[in-house]
Amino acid sequence: MDQNLVSCEIHRSTKSETLFFTMTLQELYDEVDAIQAIYPDSITLKAPQIYALTIPDHPKLEIQLAFPDEYPDRIPSLVGVVSHDNRRYTDVRYLEESITKVISTVFVSGMVCLFDVINELEVILSTYKPAVSPTPEPSSPEAKNESKEENESKASTTKEEKSTKSTTSIPQHDPRAGWLVSETILDRGSTFIAFARQVNSVEEAKKYLDILLTDRKIARATHNITSWRIKRDDGIQFQDCDDDGETAAGGRLLHLLTMMDAWNMIVVVSRWFGGTHLGPDRFKHINSAARDVVTKGNFDNKKKKK
Repeated sequence: MDQNLVSCEIHRSTKSETLFFTMTLQELYDEVDAIQAIYPDSITLKAPQIYALTIPDHPKLEIQLAFPDEYPDRIPSLVGVVSHDNRRYTDVRYLEESITKVISTVFVSGMVCLFDVINELEVILSTYKPAVSPTPEPSSPEAKNESKEENESKASTTKEEKSTKSTTSIPQHDPRAGWLVSETILDRGSTFIAFARQVNSVEEAKKYLDILLTDRKIARATHNITSWRIKRDDGIQFQDCDDDGETAAGGRLLHLLTMMDAWNMIVVVSRWFGGTHLGPDRFKHINSAARDVVTKGNFDNKKKKK
């Protein structure tokens, strides 16, 4: 075979592999930029393709992940967990097992997963309780009796406190409960996610919107663009929208719902700005996320009529 031809084929192969390598890494870089926009200072580069994560409200816990060249086609791996507060995070092995399980659960080949990993770890760490060391036994019989009486007294008090708390405490609810969620859209560091749910009155729409905005991540969004359309049984209609600082976005969102003939529902599109201005593309992403969640909720009456 001609040596020049062999050289040319090798060059093409190498160039193709380099291009693939760059494209897959670009997805990782875009994802990291998006995470930084939502959770500032939560992710740092420790080494090539090794990142350290800190989960919101847990700055003393560092989770190190390694990303293969083929990510997101191949799963990232846990390098280790570093605790900077040994009193709060006493069982690192348990945490490592939990984190590895989360990664395996949320990972889907071909799709970035960092955003979902952070969400799941927020839930796990919010319920994590450090192991309590057992109290040393007293040495003398008298001390043992005193300790026993003290423990019985404490146990009785704790029971009463628990009983009181169980009757007076307010149950905690997930702000997103009942909301449908769109696929996540990432572009140059910005993240777009849409939420939708059924409502039958303006009061109901406002109530559910207020509850949704108590979610810390959604509250940190740069913009929460909102629109609702409500039609009562007597034929009276209510329509409204809110740009939340993203000029003209609310009106465009309401126009989309009108074109889809969507009624008795509210849509919220959250955008986390990644530092790069997207121009008109931002409206395309807002509408794409909204269209996705409206279709998921079967609110697209125009499609039903076809």
